Amino acid sequence: MYGKLLILALSFLLAPAVAMAGGRKEEDLAKALAKYEKTGNVERCIQRSRIRTSRVIDDYNILFIMKGNKAYLNTLKHRCSRLGFEKSFSYNLSINQLCNVDIITVFDSTGGIQGPSCGLEKFVEYKKKPKEDKKE
Repeated sequence: MYGKLLILALSFLLAPAVAMAGGRKEEDLAKALAKYEKTGNVERCIQRSRIRTSRVIDDYNILFIMKGNKAYLNTLKHRCSRLGFEKSFSYNLSINQLCNVDIITVFDSTGGIQGPSCGLEKFVEYKKKPKEDKKE
């Protein structure tokens, strides 16, 4: 009886924290995409040699920033545990393309062991917004 009451009490205490974490995820994604606008193009693969850097947003979203003025958002179908915490991953490719059939592996910084492996999805293209002129 007391165990059930304790669980119920804890669920009321934790519910706001869970809701805030969900809102935080949306804010982080919006902030990462603030400089970009969606083009409507979706790609199965992106050229590895064109990737300038990748930015892990959370356990679901990775932004691949390309050379030039493009970026690609990859939103994973399933949560990739610890990806958002570790902010780093690795992959092995047999060709110079990163594709929606490829698997990433979270790099676990605490012990140098491999973290979970997760499948990529299609890449949604974004382009940099034109810079606004600052007039005073």
